[in-house]
Amino acid sequence: MPKLMFIENEWVKSSDEKSLDVFDPSTGKVMDTVPHASKDDARRAVDAARDAFDKDNWSKLPPGDRANLLLKVASMLEQRSEEFIRLEAANSGKTLKQVTYYDWLGIVDSIRFLAGASRVLEGKAMAEYAAEGTSAIRREPVGVVACITPWNYPLMLGIQRLVPALAMGNTVVVKPPTYTPLTLIELAKVMQKVGLPKGVLNVVTGPGSEVGEELATHPGVDMVSFTGSTEVGRRLMELGSKTVKKISLELGGKAPFIVFADADIEAAVRGGVVGGLLNNAQECGAATRYYIHESIFEKYVNRLIEELQKVKIGPSLDMKSDLGPLVSDTQRMRIEEYARKGVEEGGRILRGGKRPQIPDHENGYYVEPTVIQTENHDSVIVKEEIFGPILTMLKFSSYDEVIEKSNGVIYGLTASVWTKDVTTAIRCTRDIRAGTVWVNDHFSTMPVEMPWGGCKQSGTGVEASTYSLEECTNIKHVYFDISGTQRRSWHFAVYGQKS
Repeated sequence: MPKLMFIENEWVKSSDEKSLDVFDPSTGKVMDTVPHASKDDARRAVDAARDAFDKDNWSKLPPGDRANLLLKVASMLEQRSEEFIRLEAANSGKTLKQVTYYDWLGIVDSIRFLAGASRVLEGKAMAEYAAEGTSAIRREPVGVVACITPWNYPLMLGIQRLVPALAMGNTVVVKPPTYTPLTLIELAKVMQKVGLPKGVLNVVTGPGSEVGEELATHPGVDMVSFTGSTEVGRRLMELGSKTVKKISLELGGKAPFIVFADADIEAAVRGGVVGGLLNNAQECGAATRYYIHESIFEKYVNRLIEELQKVKIGPSLDMKSDLGPLVSDTQRMRIEEYARKGVEEGGRILRGGKRPQIPDHENGYYVEPTVIQTENHDSVIVKEEIFGPILTMLKFSSYDEVIEKSNGVIYGLTASVWTKDVTTAIRCTRDIRAGTVWVNDHFSTMPVEMPWGGCKQSGTGVEASTYSLEECTNIKHVYFDISGTQRRSWHFAVYGQKS
């Protein structure tokens, strides 16, 4: 049965009854359909969220009451874990292994952490910062938050956008990713079942160019919370500026993976496979620029290629698959075009670059991991976000050189350094401009207690951690006079004389 949208606590079709096909990347076949929302549908969702914020009591509930509802969501998801895991893998092309043992642990834990942390946000003590009065700080919900979520982590990053907003008393309109909307629709069903009030959560499906842009320009939306490409982030900032919306953006990345001469090469090789291929390499924090010290370059690259041979490419629902398909044929062709341009601009393919043949899945969107060596630091495969399994190998000879090159792109999301020297490691964490720097690892279990965000054109704001909760609030200063006098000591500055 085709999926529906969730607006004002009702499951509805698009107002013009248009729909979008949703594909299984492993087979290339249609697996479901969702409504193709019109701008009128987006406006109706905003109106519902606006009414729920302005007229109902969600924002005025004690934080513990909101948190308890969200904790019920986490428990219900946990009870239905197998169903959600399989749906997430099938719709996104992620491997069942990754969703089960990596994504899912973070999904449930994120809800529980954010719900609990929303009850104990810290702030300045109420105190006399002026001689005649006491000041206090209130953190209040922003209002209506439009969450526009990415296709590469549909459920995890959807949760890390909408849960902080809800926990802090905002009402929400979610636009799920066009390619991978199914698990967020199912999440809305869970939130409805636990008793989330009418209009507090609304889910509107459709292309970002229509639905997303309507949300970004709508005067009833107070904040846009977005994870996705830098190009779209720029567009949302432009659109949101017309009504001076609060904007939280987690955007693209082009992570350097720096291996110094003294590094544990075997650890760096295995870290390089994982860092480059996690989430089918459709990952903004993925290792993409491998800067290897010239003295160990050949050894490292040869070992990396050997380990890549062990990676099993296959359908997402096969637990033995290490690398699944890309999310769409459009994405696959984009990756292939980047490989071609990399060669045109002086690169040399050392491994991969082909479409593997997967028995009984010939129409799936598969591509082999591709290793390209280049000396051209101005090549598109060095400068631009690819979002696919192209691992670019570059030599370096000195610390200053590799830091300069690492910082020489528009992005600043993640980086990793591999060295046994503590001084080198600490210097790198200081000198590399990125929101996350790993030492002797690339990716980790990504604890929700820690923020995820970037600098430069990788965005503004963070996901996860208590900082993401703070982003979904406005700060209000409240002042209480404690002098008890009718004329304050400073009033002479406006009229009269100093007594």
